[in-house]
Amino acid sequence: MLYHTELLNRLESDENLKKAYAGQVSLGQNKLIALPVVIAFFAAFVGYYCYDLSKTDSSFTSYLQICIAIIVVCIIAAVMMQAKAKKQVLGNLSNIKVCLAKKIYGNDQTQIHYCIYTTGKLRHDSVFLEGIADKIFNIDNEPDQQLQKKINKMFQPRLEGMSAAPELLPVAFTSGEQVYKKEFAFSSLNPDMQASVRENNDQFIVLSADNGNAVLLKTLPHS
Repeated sequence: MLYHTELLNRLESDENLKKAYAGQVSLGQNKLIALPVVIAFFAAFVGYYCYDLSKTDSSFTSYLQICIAIIVVCIIAAVMMQAKAKKQVLGNLSNIKVCLAKKIYGNDQTQIHYCIYTTGKLRHDSVFLEGIADKIFNIDNEPDQQLQKKINKMFQPRLEGMSAAPELLPVAFTSGEQVYKKEFAFSSLNPDMQASVRENNDQFIVLSADNGNAVLLKTLPHS
């Protein structure tokens, strides 16, 4: 199936679809959620160290218990913060946009790829997307050396495979449009959706929030 404008507009008006993806789209809405996650990670590291020492010195048991308590509190805090972020997204579904995206560079074995998309007025414009992709593929022809260096750095082969945060391309490179680069793992798509990506010249569909975070549309809803 080709991803024409009519289909994209229909998907963008489908509130049930947006509700189904609200939890995923809301990830990253509240950047403060990183604080309890980091604290929990640090507490886990210290707790492991205390656990090892407690085998020979029982005085470290109390420190281990403190670390466990901190981890539990941080997990609860992170869950509550994420629940609030999801509630905010559900309260304003119009902020969730359906966008075309395109594969740029990646690893076919791991199925992780750098991709681009825009959440602005050109989010359904496949011609615009192909134009930006063509500029990236032919970046050596870019006359602005600073832009060339920036794009090369953004798309250098260091795929993390951890749903890295979206990153804006320089607006001077995208004619003023806000175009994001983000990693996507296509292994989560079913065979039909993967075939659709190939049929659409490596273009696919994502749902995106105001902060630019986007998630793959994993299946097309029935009409």
